[in-house]
Amino acid sequence: MQKSSSRGLRLLAGCLIFSGIGLLTAAFGLVSVEESLAAESPDTKRTARLLADFQVPLPPDGSELPRTNEGVSDRDEGGSQPTQAENDSSGSIESSSADREPRTNRERIEYTLKLLEEGARYLRQFDTYCAVFHKQERLGGDLSEVQIIELKVRHGEPFAVYMKWRNSDRGRQLLYSREYEDGDMVVKLGGFKGRLLPALRLNPHGAMAREEARHPVTQAGLLGMAEKIIGHRQLDLKQRHGTVCTRLPDQEFDGRTCWCFLFEYASPEESPDYRKSLILLDAEHHFPVLARNYTWASETEGLTAEELDERTLVENYAFTDIDFSRPLTALDFSRDNPRYRM
Repeated sequence: MQKSSSRGLRLLAGCLIFSGIGLLTAAFGLVSVEESLAAESPDTKRTARLLADFQVPLPPDGSELPRTNEGVSDRDEGGSQPTQAENDSSGSIESSSADREPRTNRERIEYTLKLLEEGARYLRQFDTYCAVFHKQERLGGDLSEVQIIELKVRHGEPFAVYMKWRNSDRGRQLLYSREYEDGDMVVKLGGFKGRLLPALRLNPHGAMAREEARHPVTQAGLLGMAEKIIGHRQLDLKQRHGTVCTRLPDQEFDGRTCWCFLFEYASPEESPDYRKSLILLDAEHHFPVLARNYTWASETEGLTAEELDERTLVENYAFTDIDFSRPLTALDFSRDNPRYRM
């Protein structure tokens, strides 16, 4: 009888672990406003309001494209980009494309890449920062709910990330730091599970982590997202064809003026992962604050553009409440922090 009871407790603990673990890299979720407002969390309601205010116009086809604030944004060789005055106020870009508006599609891709590289350089000057991290991903064919996470990041060595969930498994914590030789991240579940079970140590590149997130925690944060997008733009240039870059109207997002760029691909041969990607870059410092990616659909017949986007949205990431001035210490990224109880 005692052995049977012990086996039952282990089974219960195992079920709780596998049902409660969720890992995060970075992100933002596009959920219906009605669903978001129905949630009790005020942070979820704020996210819903942000989404309601921010609706980037995605063109249904190549024949109808919105105009930018400065002029025409189109697919021909005359597409508009930020003016010289904008560049002067936002930091110089050492390229011939800074001396005039990019006119060809390749120049537009090169220009966006240079903006992103400037944004990455800007981010690297900060050793630490805080933000609120929003995520929605398609995992196993299903689009997850929006997750809202408090985020602390240390760019300098040793790289470290601390996350605490505001919704979903509210109170869940995740800590990763290269300071520890085991290379594991520590996950403390929220709610009742967190009180019942000890913190878990998991391989950030292991099978359980891959089931719960499309990107590892080792790539989390603003700089991680910027470097990922830079990699995609470099591949776009290497392909030399099959990618169309369009500048859409400027957007206001979380109190920031942002430049909006849309990348569309001709076929999976040019881009196996994405058929379309949309990014928002902070207009002043050029780092990305939102990335929205769509994958390829196996069946498209009879679908409207909106239905296709809804079915193929695969990654939706954003950062709000970014604070580069808040002081963080080594204790903020330590497993021994008594406030974390890990």
